[in-house]
Amino acid sequence: MSQPGPTPPPPPASDYTTYGVPQFPAGQQYGDGQYLGQFGAPQQFPAVPQKSFLTTWLLSLFLGGLGVDRFYLGKIGTGIAKLLTAGGLGVWSLVDLIVTLAGKQTDKNRQPLAGHRQHKVLAIVVSAVLLVGGMVIGAVSGAVAALAIQSAATSPIISAAPVTDEAAAAADSSEAPSASAEATADRPHLVAKTLTGTGDDIKTVDLKGMPALVTFTCKACSGNTVLGTNGAEIMLVNTIGGYTGSHLVDTSTGSPTSEFTVHADAAWTLKVEDLDAVPTAAGKASGHGDMVIYWDAPSDQAAVTNKGAGQFLVEGFGTEIPELPVDGEGAYSGTVQLTPGFVQVKSEGSWTITAK
Repeated sequence: MSQPGPTPPPPPASDYTTYGVPQFPAGQQYGDGQYLGQFGAPQQFPAVPQKSFLTTWLLSLFLGGLGVDRFYLGKIGTGIAKLLTAGGLGVWSLVDLIVTLAGKQTDKNRQPLAGHRQHKVLAIVVSAVLLVGGMVIGAVSGAVAALAIQSAATSPIISAAPVTDEAAAAADSSEAPSASAEATADRPHLVAKTLTGTGDDIKTVDLKGMPALVTFTCKACSGNTVLGTNGAEIMLVNTIGGYTGSHLVDTSTGSPTSEFTVHADAAWTLKVEDLDAVPTAAGKASGHGDMVIYWDAPSDQAAVTNKGAGQFLVEGFGTEIPELPVDGEGAYSGTVQLTPGFVQVKSEGSWTITAK
C-alpha cells in the first residue's frame, strides 16, 4: 500500500494580496496607461508639465501676430496659420489674448495653464493699459500725420502784405519799393462786391483764383446762423443769434471757392474784398469776435489773451506751413510763436495780441 506523498507547503503569507490575481510580466501594460515595474507593481508615465500662463500671456500680447503663443502651446498647425495671416489681421491675436486672460486657453493636450489664478489681475490691467494706450497713440499719430500731409499739400498762397495808404506812400517816396509792395503790385486785385439777402440763400462768386477777405453780418439773426463755402475752408460761421465777423477764404492751393451758402432767419450782408482791405497791426492788435489782421510785428513771439466762452483760435499764415499757435476753449492767456503775416482770429469774446 503506497504512502501519500508529502503535502506541499502553503504559499508565503506575504503573497496573499496577489493570490488569484492575473499575473503580468514586469514592464507589460495592463490598463489605463499603467505598467508593471520590475517587481510587478503598477506604474505610470510622469505627467506632462503644464504650460505657463505668464509666458503664454506675454507671447500673445507682444508676438501674437506671429503665432508664437500657439507655437509655445504646441499647437504648431494653427501657429503656422496664425503666422501666415498676421494673426488673422489682428482679430485672431485679440481673440487669443482674451481667451488667455479669461483662463480658457489650453495647451495641445488640453491642459489648463499654470499660474492663471495668481497673475490674472496683473495681466488684465497691463493688457488694458497697453491696448488703450496704443489706440490713443495711434489715433494721435494718424491725426498729426494727416495734418502734416494736408499742410504740405495745401501751402498758403497769401504771403504778400496788404497795400495800405502808408505803405503806398512809402513805396512812392522811395527809389526801391519793398518786396511785399512789389509782390502786391504784381498780382491781380479783386473788386469789392457786396451780396445781400434775407433767409437761406446760395451766392455764386468769382474770386479769380485768389484768396479774399469775407465779412459776414446778420445782426438781427436769432436762430442758427451759418456761412459755408464750397472751397477748402468749408464752414466759416456756425453760431446762434446775431453775428458780425471777417474771414479769409482760399488761403491755400486747395479747392477754390465759387459759392457761399447762407442759412439765416433775417436780413444779412456778405462783403467780398481784396486782401488789401485787411487792417495792419504793427505790434499790438485787439478786437471782439472773428477778425483778420496783417501782423506786422518786429518779432515772431506774441502775448495772446482772450476773454469769453466758446472756441478761441489764432491761425497764422506767415510761413509756408500755416501756424496754429492757439486752439482752445474759453479764456486764454499765454505767449506763443506767431510769424508776421496774415492772422485769422476766431473768438466769441474780446482778445488781444501783443508783440514780445
